[in-house]
Parts: sequence; structure tokens; C-alpha cells
Amino acid sequence: FATSTAVLGNQLASVYAAPRGGDLWIRYTDGTLKNLTAAAGLGHDGLQNASSIAVRDPAVHWSGTKALFSMVVGAPAQYQTPVYRWQIYEIVGLGVADQPVVTLVPHQPSGFNNVAPTYGTDDRVLFVSDRPRNAEPHLFPLRDEYESTASPTGLWSVDPISGDLRQLTHAPSGDFKPFVDSFGRVVFTRW
Repeated sequence: FATSTAVLGNQLASVYAAPRGGDLWIRYTDGTLKNLTAAAGLGHDGLQNASSIAVRDPAVHWSGTKALFSMVVGAPAQYQTPVYRWQIYEIVGLGVADQPVVTLVPHQPSGFNNVAPTYGTDDRVLFVSDRPRNAEPHLFPLRDEYESTASPTGLWSVDPISGDLRQLTHAPSGDFKPFVDSFGRVVFTRW
């Protein structure tokens, strides 16, 4: 309940909600596998600490040359309880011989959890966030109508170049997993 694999509260980034140690992988047509995040210098094996990661929700660009994904970085030292947030990253260098490069998508809401990114037809980044409208702190976190669990606030869109941020939908119990179909329509799940 209230973990990255649950229906409600899946945007939470604590170690309990999103255990660290996951990576982003690619499988090429010949069956070869490549750990993209490790090749980009992110994450590690063994005891998870301040440089550990968890990744989720990869979405490949229309060109096939880059992808978006959500990642949370860090795990606490013993008896520590820092606050973590899912943020959206973009990776380039997906070819077999390429060196992957991961960058933080600019202008996304930095103090909130941003998950399930996808590319719009105009290269805006569509995603789910728990940012309240106007970023008003007294509205954070939004609570869903069923379990009173922290919930996403809806679908958002950001232009990574200009910084234009828009809330596309408002959903008290959350919207999830947006993608853009071949006709340019945004399809998503609403609880």
C-alpha cells in the first residue's frame, strides 16, 4: 500500500515506497542487454546509500534516439529520514556503442514528485505530479478521496526550453500513466 507498485500513493519516493537498487536497461534487437544508468555512472551494486537510485516509467521519444524516465536518488544513513522526490530525467546515447548521458529535465516542479513522463507531439513533457495548483504549501500533499493517502494532483505539461508549466487535469484521487497515441491524443488512467 502506498508504494511505487500500488494504485494509490505510487508517486511517493521514500525508501519504503520505492526501494533503491533499480536501473534502466535496454534490450537490443539481437538480444543484447545494456544497463543504461550504470553506463551513465548512476547507481551501484551492494549497500544502497546516498548515490543509490530507483527508476521507473521509461518512455521513448518518437525518434527512438532518447527517452524520459523518473528517478529518485539517494537512500538514508541509519536512523535518518530525509525527504526524497521523484524527478524526470532524459537519457540520450541509446545505441549499442553509444555512451549514455542522463540529464535532469529542466523547469519541472523540483519540490514535488514527478512520475510517468512521456513526450508530447510538440516535445513538451507530459507527466503526473503531486504539485498542488499554484504550488501552495498548505495544499500539499493532496489526499485521495478513498484512503486519504497522498495522491498526485493530475496531469501536467512542461516545455523544458521555455519553462512553461501547465496543469492539464485536476484529479483529487490521481491520474496515472499518460501516453500519447498515434492520433496525438493523451490517454491516461484516472482513479
